[in-house]
Amino acid sequence: MKIVAGNWKMYKTIDEAQVFFREFAALALPLPQNVEVVIFPNYIALGAFAGTALNGVILGAQDVAADAEGAFTGEVSPAMIRSTGAKYVLIGHSERRHVFGESPDVVHRKLLNAMEGSLVPVLCVGETLAERTSGRATEVVRGQLDGALSGIAHLDRGHLMVAYEPVWAIGTGANAENDQIEEMHSLIRSHLRQLLGDGAGRGIPILYGGSVKPANFRSIVALPSVDGGLVGGASLVPASFTELVKIAAQC
Repeated sequence: MKIVAGNWKMYKTIDEAQVFFREFAALALPLPQNVEVVIFPNYIALGAFAGTALNGVILGAQDVAADAEGAFTGEVSPAMIRSTGAKYVLIGHSERRHVFGESPDVVHRKLLNAMEGSLVPVLCVGETLAERTSGRATEVVRGQLDGALSGIAHLDRGHLMVAYEPVWAIGTGANAENDQIEEMHSLIRSHLRQLLGDGAGRGIPILYGGSVKPANFRSIVALPSVDGGLVGGASLVPASFTELVKIAAQC
């Protein structure tokens, strides 16, 4: 099973999201049975689709609060997200870490809160250009996994996904080579097995999220260690997102 997940970031009004789903349905249905399709809309669009059937597309949220409820203006709890029918939530996305300054402790608390609130976290990890060029990429990614998963002694299959997003290859015009992707995904797999045990570590899907687009996805998703893609800009256009789903179905 391959996974194609679209992160819409701060794009699309409710009307624009509805247009997207109509056009995507016309192009992509029926969805391939060997591909799981996930979309992470903004909170407004996510709420608008609560209780509606989206033809097999699974919904997720782009972020979640570190607390279950309380006087936290602007925050959204796991229960609120779950009430929309969403299953997944992004945790520790590079923009949350580097633009909004989320600390490893906040990422850890959000991940635990999501799990306790019956959501499946998609934990994002990845190094900056400075960290890679200084030879610290492995250290950084291992540290992000350690910090987020600290204290989690047991994890059932299907309760976590990981997305590797090299920050230096997102929207910069630079691209990670396939051997770099395979090397880092293999490292992540090995470290997950050390942290969570062989069974859980083997079963956790690892997505690649470094400027995925139809032109590069076929060779990436065919790599042994890649279970799918976390897609940014290409997920905003029904035609390109449909092409990604079809490519994944062939691998």
